[in-house]
Amino acid sequence: MGYYVTRCRIVQGLRELGLGEGDVLQVHGSLSSFGYVEGGADAVVDALLELVGPDGTVMVPTFNHHAARVFDIDETPSVNGIITEALRKRPGARRSLHPTHPYAAIGKEAEELTSEHLNLRTFDVRSPLGKLAEKGGYVVLLGVGMDVNTAAHVGETMAEVPCLGFRRLPCWVRMPGTGRIVRAWSVLWRDGPCRIEWEPLERRMREGGLIRDGRIGGAEVHVMKAMDVVRTAYEMALELCPTCPTRPRKLREDVWLRR
Repeated sequence: MGYYVTRCRIVQGLRELGLGEGDVLQVHGSLSSFGYVEGGADAVVDALLELVGPDGTVMVPTFNHHAARVFDIDETPSVNGIITEALRKRPGARRSLHPTHPYAAIGKEAEELTSEHLNLRTFDVRSPLGKLAEKGGYVVLLGVGMDVNTAAHVGETMAEVPCLGFRRLPCWVRMPGTGRIVRAWSVLWRDGPCRIEWEPLERRMREGGLIRDGRIGGAEVHVMKAMDVVRTAYEMALELCPTCPTRPRKLREDVWLRR
């Protein structure tokens, strides 16, 4: 069965899940999951901004996962889907300066959320996503599952999990304004399975009644407080990680020379 989805239907569907004016949202989404969306990715962005109004904020991941040889805040595209690219390119959008995992945001809290990311750990409590959680923000999954819910990494970082190499991946960033290229650092990812992600995390959260579910067109929609994700991942990390053998992957020698 085909679905025809409008901007108004997206707003209505998210309001039915308890979201509205003044909210701060971290959105992960798949445009194709809805079916046919009148107006495409821009209509989804318009719907999100209409939903939260002038006092709210919408933030999306605009990661490149180390695909950019030199990260440029204006030019390096997002690999997180067409919705994130549509928001990133909007006038008034703010983007955090981070070589592999930058965020883009529009709204009242956009400037604060996206500031100071470069010198922090990728998913630090003062990273854009950590700050969003502290502000009582929500994670909204539009047609995607928990396996993209990066708020869990904030909890893992808080717990100092041994499987992530914090600020151990060398990268390059072009500094805005000057164009100067400087060394920067990102997280060195794990080389094996994780006991937290993703079904165990979702199961724990559902047992606690921390996830709301809905549907817009063909897209399953899941809404949760970002801090609930962070706290649950943190608690699970304290329980499960001390006996887990997974460690950061080995850094290839050529990565040090890459530019």
